[in-house]
Amino acid sequence: MEQGRAAQLEYILGHVSIGVAIVDATSLRIRYANPYLLSLLDEPWCYQGVVGRHVEEVVPPEVSQVALPLLQQVATTGEHLQYAEVPYEGVLEARGRTYWRISIERSSSSGTSSAPSDGPPRIGGQAGAERRRGEEPKGARPYSDIDSSRDTVPFPAEEQQPLLITIEDVTESVRSRLHLNAIHNISSAIAEASALPLVLDRILQALQEMVGSHRCAIFLLDSPMPDPEMRFSGYEEPQRSGPRTATIAAHKNVHPSSQDWHPLVNDRTLLGHVIQDHHTLVIPDTTSIPTIILPFLDDHGIPRRPGSVLCVPIFEPHTPTTRYAPLPVGGTVGKAHRTDTVLGTIEVYHRRARGFPEEEIKLLERFAQQAGLAIQNARLFRSIDRWARVASRNAHQKENVMQAIPDGVVIYDPRWRVADANHAARKLFGWSDDVVGKSIIQAMEQSGATFLPGETVFRLPRPIEELERRALQGLVNEFKMLSADGQPYTLRCSYTPIRDDLGDIFAFIVIYHDVTSEAAARERIEAEVIARTAELAQRNEALQQAKEALEMASARLQLLVERLPSGVLLVSAGDNDVMLINRQAVQHLQSMGLPLEPYDNLDEAAQNLIGTNGDALLRGLTLYSTSGSIVPFEEHPFYRALSKGEASEAELHTAESRGPVLHFLFNAAPLRAPDSTIMSVILVIHEITASKTLERAREDFFTTMAHELKTPLANIRAHLSALLARDMQWSNDEQMHFLQTADEQVERLVGMVNYFLDASRVEAGALRLELEPILLPEMIEDLQERLEALITSSNRKFEVTMPDGLPAVVGDYELIMSVLSNLLSNAFRYAPEGDTVRLEVEPVFNGGPKGRSAHNGSDSGHNPTGVTLRVIDHGPGMSEEQQMVLFTRFSTFAAMRRPAVDRPGQPSLEKRRGFSRWSPATGLGLYISKGIIEAHGSKLQLQSSPGQGATFAFILPVFVGK
Repeated sequence: MEQGRAAQLEYILGHVSIGVAIVDATSLRIRYANPYLLSLLDEPWCYQGVVGRHVEEVVPPEVSQVALPLLQQVATTGEHLQYAEVPYEGVLEARGRTYWRISIERSSSSGTSSAPSDGPPRIGGQAGAERRRGEEPKGARPYSDIDSSRDTVPFPAEEQQPLLITIEDVTESVRSRLHLNAIHNISSAIAEASALPLVLDRILQALQEMVGSHRCAIFLLDSPMPDPEMRFSGYEEPQRSGPRTATIAAHKNVHPSSQDWHPLVNDRTLLGHVIQDHHTLVIPDTTSIPTIILPFLDDHGIPRRPGSVLCVPIFEPHTPTTRYAPLPVGGTVGKAHRTDTVLGTIEVYHRRARGFPEEEIKLLERFAQQAGLAIQNARLFRSIDRWARVASRNAHQKENVMQAIPDGVVIYDPRWRVADANHAARKLFGWSDDVVGKSIIQAMEQSGATFLPGETVFRLPRPIEELERRALQGLVNEFKMLSADGQPYTLRCSYTPIRDDLGDIFAFIVIYHDVTSEAAARERIEAEVIARTAELAQRNEALQQAKEALEMASARLQLLVERLPSGVLLVSAGDNDVMLINRQAVQHLQSMGLPLEPYDNLDEAAQNLIGTNGDALLRGLTLYSTSGSIVPFEEHPFYRALSKGEASEAELHTAESRGPVLHFLFNAAPLRAPDSTIMSVILVIHEITASKTLERAREDFFTTMAHELKTPLANIRAHLSALLARDMQWSNDEQMHFLQTADEQVERLVGMVNYFLDASRVEAGALRLELEPILLPEMIEDLQERLEALITSSNRKFEVTMPDGLPAVVGDYELIMSVLSNLLSNAFRYAPEGDTVRLEVEPVFNGGPKGRSAHNGSDSGHNPTGVTLRVIDHGPGMSEEQQMVLFTRFSTFAAMRRPAVDRPGQPSLEKRRGFSRWSPATGLGLYISKGIIEAHGSKLQLQSSPGQGATFAFILPVFVGK
């Protein structure tokens, strides 16, 4: 061959889509392979040089097992072998089953004749292995359109030429032909009586021919449409409340255990995912999604789960719409996402895990469209016969149904003329056959029925217009009437317009439904409802009153519990939770040392305690008995009531280290159920500190009174005993002295009794005042005379500071005198010897409206409203603690602080005689003085500090004449 022609040929072979190879006929080593053929080889031969390599080294083993005998046959015999459609499955995951046109011949020959070959070789996968064993591949179909020829005259061995091998990919044309053949086969089955089963079988057969699938199935949804007889009669399929089921309508090599499988259509089945997502599902490895339920394959009688699955949806045939969405399970090739109604799925299975090529998936998707059309047509074909039978039967039964309807049915034409009436309507109105064709007004006039007054449309001015309005609005009315035979009826009348395909009304149907019994029952029920409503209203009113009374009682009880001076605590016996606690109980528990917050809001603190453990709450208390010992919690009244069901009370007090000792009276009792079990425990806490203080004060009072009365009585008795002694002779002076001493002691007893009586009156608030105008200069002069003996004997000075022109004041003269005498006597006793005790009197101005003058009745801008009387001494003074107890009843502070009788400057017994209201150091003087001043509407004030003396002051109101 010339070099130019060789280069040109090399260029052509490098750009054609046909594989070309030249192989040495003797050694079967490759001399040449064009680029297209190299692209079909596996690595590394697709890019590495193959010239000089043996064919068996380059091609896959499953191909060499089939190709080598053929090459040796052509090299030996000189035959020309040509195969038109050789199936190859070596690239299943990339392209699926492919088809090739293969030619093997010598590069040059002379004198040939042709004869048909034995048939096309099947190369790759299971088919190649079976071919190597001399077996026919399972499921393989012979191809009738294969063109093959061979040369019958062999070349001599010494003249053998290289072998020329050409390979051409004819997959697309073969698939198109198989697709058309499949559509033709399934379409031809539609016209047969048993169309659907035959169509399904032919779909699987065509599927096997197109993609070589030996294990496949068709799933169809159960009851995809209503029964034709129901659809013809106007039946509409109800909404399904649960998931639907599916059936394996056709299958190949599915294990018998799965052939009658009816899975639920949900997210555990492929059909469920297809219905939800509307796209093809590819599962290369089913072990990656074990939750998906799949049918079992028949592996020589053994059920086996598929290793990989391709699921293609079958859509209801109509114009599709598409959308794009990701695939939730497995993988997908196409992105188009259809939203049509899904009829079922075509599922292709493989025993081992493997992928599915995009070309094969697209082919099955196109084929599924035709399969959906065939399935739908087959179903419709089967339904047409049913519909025809139903229509025929309904047409024959229409008249019978019309007459069998118990309600009265009247058909009117568009002008409201009677077109037909069933037997019930004619009997109701007493019509004969000649009523047909008459207007509704004439028909009712001819009727023997009687409508009750005011309940018929025929008494209206325009009855026809009213009838059309009711029909167009779909109204239903109810009325009472007497039929033609005199029977009373209550009828419910409905009006329905009948329209043609254009929407025009061509008839009206009026139905008279007998509701006599229903109306009677309804009227009876309405009467009962009215009576029952009235009864319920009375009961509701009574219940409302009871509720209001209960709420009032509850409010009163709540108010009572909140306002009780005692603390109330209610604890459940079951879980020891606090059910009720009032603010007084919270305050008492806080004063006992429990940290119940907030301290400044007792109501909030009480609300916070609701639901807490009452047993744990009260266990935190440390209380003491009257003997001073700590009381164990098991001896508390609360614990005894909770654990033993005993009602008890106990007097307990707090520790002295925490401040003033507080005394409480605990009273607890159990609340029992009707079966005597303890439901809850109520604890009442009452603070008795004041009563305990009063009790101690009374004890001190009686002790003091007994002590104070005992001394003068002993003196009186001693002097009287001396006078009555017969063995003693007393002079007149001695007898007079004894009698004077006894008289003084009696006077002292009378003074003490008066003090005790005054203290009692102050305590009871029964101190009676004899108010009168008092001229202060005169009262001060009288006061000095009464205290003259005390002043002269005390070695102290008395100074009165009083401005001129003081107004008269209002008060009880003797009681005010007793207050001033008590204050001054105390001042003289505590003032240092030689010091001065002062009495200051000064007017008080309040700066308010001008008052009326006490003297001349004229208005003045500086008239006093009161007068202040102030007693000042420079004695030892008092601390704040001493001042707090100074004015208390039965206070012995004055007695304890009183200077001794023999203290220098103290008045002698003779000097004290005649001072009738001298306090015998009972601790009642300041208490009584304070009560007297407060009875006058004023206040006894004290200013003192240790070492600074003391000042007592009070204000008396100015007398205003009438």
